[in-house]
Amino acid sequence: MISFLVIETGLPQEGGRNQHSILWENTLLDVFFDSGHIVCNAPMLRYETKPSGDFLLSSALDMEAEALSGGIDYIVFAHLDYSQGSPTPGEISFLIYRVSGRVKVLERRITGRTYRSTGDETDDMKLIVRELVPYFN
Repeated sequence: MISFLVIETGLPQEGGRNQHSILWENTLLDVFFDSGHIVCNAPMLRYETKPSGDFLLSSALDMEAEALSGGIDYIVFAHLDYSQGSPTPGEISFLIYRVSGRVKVLERRITGRTYRSTGDETDDMKLIVRELVPYFN
């Protein structure tokens, strides 16, 4: 089982749900489910500023006991950084973490992009997420 956690930084706490974050979360779940994996997600987290240090890894370690008891084999963190004041993330980071043995499988950062249409954005997101799938096979 693979659990996904989307973390937003750079957005105000009182702001509504961000459509780009929702699209990333849905794309992650859809692509991995379509690839034959059992998937689940945790509620999105939002921080107004980007925490210092490797907060993705420390979050993974904090979740280990809960993940193991829930049958989760991997946790995928998707960090969407909106710090530059843009409505779209300026940087997207992925951390794939194998729960058993506390193994970081992959850490990848990509620069955010703007798109002409939602369809173009969705197609690009699917391509990006599909590149993560082989790390689970």
